[in-house]
Amino acid sequence: MTVELLAALIVIALGLVQVILQASEFRRVHGVPYANTAQDAPPAEPDSVLLGRLTRALRNLHETLPFFLGVVIILALMDHSTAVTRIAALVFAGARVVYLPLYAMGVPYLRGLVWTVSFVALITLVVSALGAADWAGLLSSL
Repeated sequence: MTVELLAALIVIALGLVQVILQASEFRRVHGVPYANTAQDAPPAEPDSVLLGRLTRALRNLHETLPFFLGVVIILALMDHSTAVTRIAALVFAGARVVYLPLYAMGVPYLRGLVWTVSFVALITLVVSALGAADWAGLLSSL
């Protein structure tokens, strides 16, 4: 397993933790009976601040996770693992792990900085994959 794939596995595990935390807080706030309905009607109680933050943090992970998984899989299929891609993948995973508690605790500026670090790591992975692509071979096959 490459370091990049290990980082992807860490982020997937983090995503599962986020689902559990958000679902647990939802059930605490709105109750298990309401959570087990189709939720066609709004809940009787408003969301807690923590529930809102956990929901938004999970949604944020959903926005970048497909790109991260995609580029890590592409890198693995290309057999392209370098110091840059390994570090970028670990930085992305680490930043996402740090991002969750910062968001849950409502830490504003540091959270934004950590998100930016994760996004720069993601861009680094994509640029590396694009740079490693066999463009001449691809163009000649057209």
